[in-house]
Amino acid sequence: LHTTMNQSSSAATKVVKQLSNKIINSSTKPEIRSLFVELTQTLNTTSEAHYISALNKSQLNVTQTIRFPIVQDAFNQILKDANKYEDDSNQQHHKRQMDRKNRITFHSLTRVDDEDEEQKPKLSTSNATYGETPPTTISSLLHLLSNHYDGGRTTFPGDFVDAGSGRGGVLCVAALEGMFEKCRGIEYDKRHSQAAFALEIEYNKYNYKQQQLVNSSATREETKDNDPIQESHDYDTTASCVQYICGDLGDETFEGASVVYSNAVVFDSPLCSTLGRILDDANLQPNAFVVTATKQFALPSFELVDMLQLPCNGGQLFTFYINQKRTSSGGGSERGAVPAVSDSEYMRLLRSTHTTSGGMEGSSSSSNMMEQLVAISLQDGGLAGLAFLAALGASETNVRYMCDNHHLLSSLVSKLQLGDGQDLPTRASASILLRAMSAFPIGRRTIAQDDRLLDVMFSSLVVLDLLAKNDHVLIRANIVDSLGEVLKDHVGNDVLANRGIDSVVANLVDDTPNSEMMTEACQAVISFRRWRSGAPNVLWSETL
Repeated sequence: LHTTMNQSSSAATKVVKQLSNKIINSSTKPEIRSLFVELTQTLNTTSEAHYISALNKSQLNVTQTIRFPIVQDAFNQILKDANKYEDDSNQQHHKRQMDRKNRITFHSLTRVDDEDEEQKPKLSTSNATYGETPPTTISSLLHLLSNHYDGGRTTFPGDFVDAGSGRGGVLCVAALEGMFEKCRGIEYDKRHSQAAFALEIEYNKYNYKQQQLVNSSATREETKDNDPIQESHDYDTTASCVQYICGDLGDETFEGASVVYSNAVVFDSPLCSTLGRILDDANLQPNAFVVTATKQFALPSFELVDMLQLPCNGGQLFTFYINQKRTSSGGGSERGAVPAVSDSEYMRLLRSTHTTSGGMEGSSSSSNMMEQLVAISLQDGGLAGLAFLAALGASETNVRYMCDNHHLLSSLVSKLQLGDGQDLPTRASASILLRAMSAFPIGRRTIAQDDRLLDVMFSSLVVLDLLAKNDHVLIRANIVDSLGEVLKDHVGNDVLANRGIDSVVANLVDDTPNSEMMTEACQAVISFRRWRSGAPNVLWSETL
């Protein structure tokens, strides 16, 4: 089966190259368009196969297994000691509270003081419900990231940051894995932070004893449980690689991080938007990773490079999304960068194969195949060219290139114009391309920031006078779908809200009651807008 798949891949590669070269060398529009049809069919087929393969890969690790027993055993011992330390601390705290007779109430033993409550970061129970990530899940994720970054042969140059670190287990496991010089976590809940600080103390004890064993070849007799080190706290806490911070995630800069992790299963819209904005603008390490459970933040400068299912929050399987920072539009060409999940080998082939003006494979100074094919599709491709561009839109990396291509965006605006002499098939094909681009964060942000494109999109949905006509219902449904995707970007949500997206969609529902496609598109927008505004009893399970 593996041999058959390799043969099939080799044959498809050959077909993609041959068709691309023929298009570049052709001089007649009919032939160019016919070849574009064949190339588009091939790319669609290979992209679908690539997508299915990526989904199957994400299902491989679906059971909780002890893959890293040394880390697991060490963590369990540290956790056990930390729980004992926390119990002792709670008993001492309770005694102090009882001595303050004038301030004792039943509630004071179960919540923070009013003075502390005023200083508490302005987060809500809806966005900060507690959940635990098992140590084996974190170990699995970190080893996967290490393999992605440099084949598992190196430690990361920057920090590991846990956004919403809870009781501190994730940070402790990350430190034990030994891939980072510093691991820090931010948690707003003071009770969870107290538990995390206890874990930090016990981790420092454990780490100090391990260092003593290495540095001085200490014997087992010197490291018994009653070692004076534990009793006197004779160890350097300032040198610890673990740091827990009780504070607001909105104040964190994530400066210098290589990996940011967030168990974001129940984070609400404002918190997701805040973290997305901060992380997208943060001064992270080159090719840094952001890993989230269930939800993806709006990260236009990142690409989704992996996804998998692992146990989390009580043992159930959750989907983890791994996004990597992009420093260029090369899409994984630089060291340490990983190809996007959506980016098949055939898409990478088009970008990596350089040709001369005559279509022959040549020097690196010439343009690549995809650049030439995009230019030809806009000039001579007609409907077939637009279909080809939509096929390219299956790759997040290609969409990043399209968003940097000002000529392509201007052409898209022109081809979507309702009253600009464009026929229905051309506008329909352009709306399909727009829908493909909006499937990815970089496409959503680009659409949100392009006033010309938004003007054309809204003009297809709104009747400006009695003589004007709305566009075809299928085109409008595509546009509403695209706008629904743009709403998932916090910038896009604000822009569309200012343009009156709520009233526009409400009118569309009334104007097209018999169109199931339009109704579904509008209802999705309405539900998402309600979730964005924090309306009660609205759950949004899709990724951002």
